[in-house]
Amino acid sequence: MTIIGVQVQFVIKGRQLLLTCQYNALPPVSEVRWEKAGIVIARNASVESNDSRVTIPHYNQSQGQLAINATTPQDAGYYTCVVINDAGNSSDTKSVVIQGLFSWCIVLTWVHTM
Repeated sequence: MTIIGVQVQFVIKGRQLLLTCQYNALPPVSEVRWEKAGIVIARNASVESNDSRVTIPHYNQSQGQLAINATTPQDAGYYTCVVINDAGNSSDTKSVVIQGLFSWCIVLTWVHTM
């Protein structure tokens, strides 16, 4: 079981965060939970958070997704996908960093020598 992608995911503030958890379980999965800092924010296809920006765009017996629209700095942190079946459970955690928009400025300095 794994959350697809790099260990640390960078998202630009205001953009969508999409985490995909893939699993192959026997016996079949009975529950998939998404947690942030140990707090359950979604379970199977239902969102348990009161935050309307959080959705579950896809959920089946091999994959579950968590989406957060219009990300803010408060969305940064550790997200864990916990997969549970009759044999036990397994989990994977990813770190999410929310980046602000910034621009680069290059300053040229001319030095005149004689």
